[in-house]
Amino acid sequence: MSIRPALLDSKRILVIRYRFIGDTILTVPFLRNLRHSFPDAQIDVLVGPQSGEVLEGCPYVNNFITFDTTRFHKYDQGKGEKKSFWSYVKTLRQQKYDLVFVLKRSWSSAVLALLIGAKHRVGYATEGRQILLTRSIPWHKNIHEVDSTLEVLTGANLPIQDRFLEAWISDDEDGQIRDIVPQLANGKTKVLIHAAAAHPDKMYPLERWAEVLKILAPQLNCDFFFTGAEQDYLLYEELQLLTGIQGINLAGKLSLRQSMALYRRMNVALCVDSGPAHLSAAVGVPTIALFGPTDPERWRPYGDSHLALYNAELPCRPCNYNKTCANRECLTEFSPSKLADACMAVFQSRINFTPGNIQSLQGEFCSPTADSN
Repeated sequence: MSIRPALLDSKRILVIRYRFIGDTILTVPFLRNLRHSFPDAQIDVLVGPQSGEVLEGCPYVNNFITFDTTRFHKYDQGKGEKKSFWSYVKTLRQQKYDLVFVLKRSWSSAVLALLIGAKHRVGYATEGRQILLTRSIPWHKNIHEVDSTLEVLTGANLPIQDRFLEAWISDDEDGQIRDIVPQLANGKTKVLIHAAAAHPDKMYPLERWAEVLKILAPQLNCDFFFTGAEQDYLLYEELQLLTGIQGINLAGKLSLRQSMALYRRMNVALCVDSGPAHLSAAVGVPTIALFGPTDPERWRPYGDSHLALYNAELPCRPCNYNKTCANRECLTEFSPSKLADACMAVFQSRINFTPGNIQSLQGEFCSPTADSN
């Protein structure tokens, strides 16, 4: 496959990928491979006001530009006065970008790429955006999001050298989390529990989480660390009351960067489908993510040492929130004992890790999944 000479002449490149923690961290393999093709170019990334923080320290990017035009998402809201779409058009036009990669699949993001005057505009052929792009790439919704973004590069005849996920934690951030959470210094096993999600249909029932913790606590002799936004704090307080187990409730107490530093110090992470599941995977922690209405094929924690759990026997899933049920059986009937057993298996497999170990666990724990617990 030949690389397009016209694209390789680009000296100033913009990547449009604002909104959502998970989407943003999953862009790292794209950015690394983009840098391989353009070692000397200026590469800037348009990011959300909070979610963009997960890319701090990324060596493949020259500048991060915060895109803050709306406050609809509780986990990605900026501070101060939000800006207009047209103010970004004006600012970005001044940068004179040669090439824009539109990794957002919205119409407005493609319009932005056109209006800022970039000669080359590469992105997904969704929402009829082909007329706005110079190179449109088919979107395959049944592959992982990391692989989907890399298809944008291959569609532009740019090579893919690797596909791994990574994140960067500074020594200062590591020191901050050690000061904030002195419990990290004890010798106990450390288990991250992230039970909160932006969409309520992703959440596992609290009483079932309580059963999971009751099973794991004596087996692992562990400390549970709870994370989330400020509004999630009471959720974890209730969970501790249900279990009689005292954990470390850090919801609303950490910045996003401090949360990432915390995750890196965990022995295993147990999450619902959420941004923190991707962050814990990115910092190298064996991660188990529980899926209900969303597609694990597309959104599982990326990498060989992680596990996506779901009820493979339900023909209605993934419904992607277009529910045909009344009780979300994909999550409300998911066995706490199976979730706890999967956590134990992943925790133990990390000692003698091989990709085959996790692949066998994937088959073992995803069919069947429901029981009477």
